[in-house]
Amino acid sequence: MKWVGAVSTLLLVSVLILIPGCAHARSIDVTLIQGSLDMIVRGYEPVNLTFSVKNIFENRSLDVEVQVTKNDLYSVKIYPSSAFRLRPQQVENVSVLIIPSKNVERQEFKITVTFQVYEPDGILPIESKEETVRILFINPSLFLQPLIKVAGGEDNWVMQFIITVAFWALIGFLAVFVIGPLIMHFVEKTRTKIDDIVWHIVRVPTIILLFLYGLVEAMNLMPLDVSILAFINQVYNFIVIATITYVVYKLFKDILVYEGQRLAKKTKSELDDVLIPVLEKIGSVIILIAGSMWALSAVGIDITIFLAGIGGTALILGLAAQDVLANFFAGMHILLDRPFKVGDYVKIEGSDTVYRIVKVGVRSTQAYDVFNHEMVIIPNIALAGDRIVNMMKPDEMGKVKFSVGVAYGTDVDKVQRIIEEVVSSHPEIVKDEDKKPLVRLVEFGDSSLNFTVIAWIPNIMDQWRVAHELRVALYKSFQKEGIEIPFPQLDVHIKDGSVPSESGR
Repeated sequence: MKWVGAVSTLLLVSVLILIPGCAHARSIDVTLIQGSLDMIVRGYEPVNLTFSVKNIFENRSLDVEVQVTKNDLYSVKIYPSSAFRLRPQQVENVSVLIIPSKNVERQEFKITVTFQVYEPDGILPIESKEETVRILFINPSLFLQPLIKVAGGEDNWVMQFIITVAFWALIGFLAVFVIGPLIMHFVEKTRTKIDDIVWHIVRVPTIILLFLYGLVEAMNLMPLDVSILAFINQVYNFIVIATITYVVYKLFKDILVYEGQRLAKKTKSELDDVLIPVLEKIGSVIILIAGSMWALSAVGIDITIFLAGIGGTALILGLAAQDVLANFFAGMHILLDRPFKVGDYVKIEGSDTVYRIVKVGVRSTQAYDVFNHEMVIIPNIALAGDRIVNMMKPDEMGKVKFSVGVAYGTDVDKVQRIIEEVVSSHPEIVKDEDKKPLVRLVEFGDSSLNFTVIAWIPNIMDQWRVAHELRVALYKSFQKEGIEIPFPQLDVHIKDGSVPSESGR
């Protein structure tokens, strides 16, 4: 049974190894004996945090090192030392002195005091204990401190409160009755209306924020509980962010969008006319979402889950709205490439229907069906993927093209002359040297000699009317000249023959 002894020895060694490790899970006790985890400090006196540190081992000494979170707005001193050795069961008091800077008016610090525990002369810590203290430093504003000092209210919060309220009431009075009218008088003298709009938007929010800032600053000087002050400041931060979001939203809508629409009307491009409403909606949503996230973060709500939710929602919407996005980008392609514009007449490959473009949007294009008197909504992806015939390019000129047949035996020279005279006599037929009407014998048909007529007209949309008028004129001329326009016919010839009788077989 040698293996039993080996296993027992291995288990014993493992236990001996694990025992110190288990002891390391708790080696010291740390207790805050002077100060508190939440403190409000008025003035610039140092804050003394005293901790009692006890070595709980009965037969082991420990080395302890004290570390404190650093910040430029305060300095730290540790008494009697930041590193010391504790004998078994020894208790040591450690004082951490937080000295605020003279520039601190109202500042909240979360100061973490860390106690690193080592074996004597060890390199790696065997335990780390942390204590986090929240200290709210509140002092009158730097520009109010001389007034408070003159009034003798450096140690009197009531005097500080009265001076602060009076000062900000004076600022509010000047803003409403002096500074505001001066700014209004100045902006009315300028040529542009933009500064008038800006001042109209920011005037009331600015006064509200001034009033709230002075009120909150005065309330911070009152001997209120830290939780109450924290709530007041959270409400104040929420109102400030909501006000800023409102101002940014109004500036975006009333200035950027308005000016964009005004400039778009002056340009010939349709791209800006379509993009500006899209950018208006997207920009408005972004401003409102960003303001909401900022406000939630300011009141202490973790927005990570909201951001993750927005990302997931955007992914789902993107997958669900693939057709919408495809039409959107197709619309951007049409607006940038400009294969047609509003008012153009177009035909889609494979169809003889003529459409007049009414509106080009980012998702679809509205077109008027000329022949059926219908408004058709065509997805942009269909227009971007099909072959489009723009009947208005390279210009508005068009061709009239039709065929006419005459009976076999007719004098073709006479027919050509009559057709040329009829076509040339029409007032809308173009007779330029390079655009003269053409008459060609193109086919020996089953029942007729077929001629094709091609002529230019100034406006392609008149092609059907002009073709009708030319056919009517040709029919009358052919009747007058005795020229036959044949209809399809079939000549059947029967040969004479006899069928043998039964008797003849």
